[in-house]
Amino acid sequence: MMYATPSAAPVYATHNIIAVLAIALAVAVLFATSPLDGAFWWSDAPRHGLNGIFVKDVLVERPLADPKGFAFGWYAQYPALTILFYPPLFYAVSAPAFLLFGESHVVAQAMVALHLLGLGVGMYALALAWLPPIGALAAALVLLGLPEIALWGRQLMLEIPALCWLVWAAVFATRHARGGGTAALWLAAAFLLAALYTKVSMVFAIPALALMLLRSRGVAMLAERRVWLAALAFVVGLLPLVALTLQFGQANVQSVVAIADTAASRRTLAGWIWYARELPGMLGWLPLALSALGLGLMFGRREGTWRPGERLMLVVWVVVSYLALSFIELKEARHGVILLVPMAIWIAAALVWLAGKVAGARGPAVAAAAGAALIAVTVAVHAVPRVDGYEEAARRAAAVAPRDSVVLFSGKRDGSFVFSMRTVAERPDLYTVRADKLLLTVAVRRELGVGQRDDTEEEILARIRDLGVSVVVAQRDFWTDLAAMARLQRVLDGPGFEEVARIPVRANVPVEDEELRLYRIVGEVRPRPVTITIDLPIIGRQIEGAVGR
Repeated sequence: MMYATPSAAPVYATHNIIAVLAIALAVAVLFATSPLDGAFWWSDAPRHGLNGIFVKDVLVERPLADPKGFAFGWYAQYPALTILFYPPLFYAVSAPAFLLFGESHVVAQAMVALHLLGLGVGMYALALAWLPPIGALAAALVLLGLPEIALWGRQLMLEIPALCWLVWAAVFATRHARGGGTAALWLAAAFLLAALYTKVSMVFAIPALALMLLRSRGVAMLAERRVWLAALAFVVGLLPLVALTLQFGQANVQSVVAIADTAASRRTLAGWIWYARELPGMLGWLPLALSALGLGLMFGRREGTWRPGERLMLVVWVVVSYLALSFIELKEARHGVILLVPMAIWIAAALVWLAGKVAGARGPAVAAAAGAALIAVTVAVHAVPRVDGYEEAARRAAAVAPRDSVVLFSGKRDGSFVFSMRTVAERPDLYTVRADKLLLTVAVRRELGVGQRDDTEEEILARIRDLGVSVVVAQRDFWTDLAAMARLQRVLDGPGFEEVARIPVRANVPVEDEELRLYRIVGEVRPRPVTITIDLPIIGRQIEGAVGR
């Protein structure tokens, strides 16, 4: 860090207060422009919300006598739970918020916004090592304004929370490298552990932090007892996460090894330049050019207080993360947010240098204004994807369904529907069953393989009745190229059901789900069974959930 003298401390304190307020204002703008009413776009987003609600229920009900039965029963009622497939920290942090403020999309998204605030303040604290305070504020605002960061900061996803913890790990690793403090060492290890317990891919930054420490403090640090104690505590703390990943994370392992629908295989040149081609969209062409300029300034020592180990950290951070991301077969731009932390620092350094050429001593302030302008442009130009209609569908299904019955859902956004059944339907007596679980065996997603039951239309109707289904919400023509799903649609169009309503699906991005239809079963609604059996091919097992917890 760039430590202030006692006489300068009040000035630095004022700068810090101004920076935090500016970052908080930027986060408030991003939060206000987030979808907050069940209009989830990305399929994993509502599942992350449900996972936090599940942890909240565990805290409230404390099912110590039968935790597995409780979990299976919960999944039987809300079949979009994925808590064991992802690291659990974000859900543990979200649970108290749901307990205090209620279960809603607003509360869930507010937890992402809270981490976004932590990310911005952490970026400011990190950039202070190399830039003047207002220049460090520019780095924080630039990071928040990058299109990819602003996108996932306004979705209920894990990228921003994980990046928040990782940046603070870098803050304290840098402080330890400069000052050698024991507290900073332990805090760096703790925050790094928190990052991994939020999203495992943050592990890519570990070589950068380790090399920075070795370069800054020398190999003599390896003789220090506290270093080995911190490393041992880190490894021991990591063991439960490793066990969870081995037990339940086969899909994540498969995404590294081989997937059928990869955007570009690592066996091809396209696979190794895929993220490079995505960078202009993730940053914008001008910020990307400024990042290259800032990288040159860092090595030219023309701006900032760049120390060799810290320069090495930022470069290795990008290089190792890029190579690791390129090696992984599942390629999505959101995974590349880890690349943007060093790049935002370089952008801010370039802005400070360029603005200093024009505005002299006011250069850092001009750079910070440019960062704020980037946020404004991103909010104005890059609309946040949203898909509306599922919250309304859940409300209308709950209004029609008789007590203690089952709602069958057939459609792409089962997570959005199930989340809304939990948070807005206000019908804890209802259970939701997914048609894909009833008729198909899907490994994570359809592209990775799907098996079909060969039930006839009469058998499908009988199975639906035996489950105690009273209402069906179905996306029209959903997967009807599969024979089993085509038969289901014919059943819904047949004499066994009556159509109650058609609910339009409204989106500001291209989507395949344009309409949901609400059906009511004709005749008597049978009592739902005592247990519901659900296949979970993602972990290669079948679970049986008790009904009526």
